[in-house]
Amino acid sequence: MSGLLAIWNNANKKFLNEYEDWYNNEHLFERLSVPDINIARRFVSLKSNYNYFTSYEAKTSKTFFSNEYINKLNNPTKKTKFVMEFVFKDMSRTVFERRAINGSIRGAFCLIIAIRDKLKKEVLIEYEKNNRCQEQVYSEIWLSREIKDFETSKEESLRGIDNKFNSCLYIEFCNENDAVASMKNADKSFKNSEIGTYKLMSYLF
Repeated sequence: MSGLLAIWNNANKKFLNEYEDWYNNEHLFERLSVPDINIARRFVSLKSNYNYFTSYEAKTSKTFFSNEYINKLNNPTKKTKFVMEFVFKDMSRTVFERRAINGSIRGAFCLIIAIRDKLKKEVLIEYEKNNRCQEQVYSEIWLSREIKDFETSKEESLRGIDNKFNSCLYIEFCNENDAVASMKNADKSFKNSEIGTYKLMSYLF
């Protein structure tokens, strides 16, 4: 199974220009310079408690605990230090194992059901199967592969301790309205969860 680093966050509105410049001209390229990190995607919220969602795909989840990657986390650039300390807000960050369960065409809009409590993956798979509609084009299951008591990185110490999720159901759509409409049933089925819809802003591979 391939690995995925998922990041949910808000941002200080005073520094949105600096935030976008950092992401688009430095940070994404820096992260993809790490061996085996292959794709970066950035999303903006349609309806969520988080304004932004970012994901990085890698060969395995272990990539995000490699010496090369940890070295990046512990030696942030000048711009990264500024963003971590003054721009990032309400950070949730989890390393997952990802498994595609349906579809092949990719869409620009997504629904993410992020589960805090331990939940068997079969529950999410069954939910996706029972609620699958013709409007959705692709879906994945993400299972946490965090390492317990892993040493806090320099970046995390600057922004504050990250929140974590245990698992996620990720569903893509081609139409914005379909993604937002799909939230209603999810809200009823998953109470102690973070459920949001997002629009793809950019990707790098």
